[in-house]
Amino acid sequence: MDVQPKKLTAYQLGRRQELPILRFVSVGAYLDGGLQDILLPTKYIPTGAKEGDLVSVFVYHDNEGRLIATTLTPLAEVGEVAYLRCSSVTEAGAFMHWGIHRDLFVPFREQASRMQEGYSYVVYLYIDQLSGKIVGSARLNKHIGNTPIPYMPGESVSCLITEQHELGYRCVIEDAHWGFIYTDEAPRMLQRGEKLTAYVVRIREDNKVDLSLSPVGYAKVEGEQARLLQLLEVHGGELPIGDKSSAGEVLSLTGMSKKTFKMALGALYKAKLITLTPTSVRLSSNQASTPSAHSSKPRSH
Repeated sequence: MDVQPKKLTAYQLGRRQELPILRFVSVGAYLDGGLQDILLPTKYIPTGAKEGDLVSVFVYHDNEGRLIATTLTPLAEVGEVAYLRCSSVTEAGAFMHWGIHRDLFVPFREQASRMQEGYSYVVYLYIDQLSGKIVGSARLNKHIGNTPIPYMPGESVSCLITEQHELGYRCVIEDAHWGFIYTDEAPRMLQRGEKLTAYVVRIREDNKVDLSLSPVGYAKVEGEQARLLQLLEVHGGELPIGDKSSAGEVLSLTGMSKKTFKMALGALYKAKLITLTPTSVRLSSNQASTPSAHSSKPRSH
């Protein structure tokens, strides 16, 4: 009778995954991790679980260097960027609150500046080649922007704000690439560590991505055309802003970035719905005399 070899289940360190229960012991249950069985402590065993059941777990090393599984969800996994609070600093480095039983270790060599307890920092999680353990790094340039950019203009992406600059906000896109949101593309002040959805405007020559917090392209402009016509109607058919007005004036009066405002102006002007001066925009005479003309979305040609 042929004996079938045991099928190995390859565990992924630092990633959420499903692993089967091999056997129960007094301190918990061992999961099939392939070449090494992994302990799931008793308090994390799902009610009614039995041998052979798949359990969704996160695998990491405990303080003694042993592989441990938990059903808790960490604040970040390997390959991700997160904004984490420093819970303590020792002679070896800093420890960040991670959302599981163990804190995330950030060696001094991976700190952009010396971390302080109680402060929060943006860190990237990876597996250290020497120790084989999960560590964090605040030296983001070592880990971000090292792969080809797969995004297309208009595509929505997730991003995390890392810092504010004079012209806008630097961010990490999809845990992998550098992005930038100009101030006039952000309708409000953004906060470091904030996660949000943005839209690709362009891929720059320096392999960075310009983003907008509003959808870009035809769909965006079409919606802003209708809003601009409504504003004109509310203000008696004229607004005291135009192509030469400052970005701040445009944002204050319309809530649009200047670029979006200019795109909407161009579409409405082409459709002969408005007349323009460098510092003002008016409804065209035939539109102003027909109140119902602004109630429907303008055509784009």
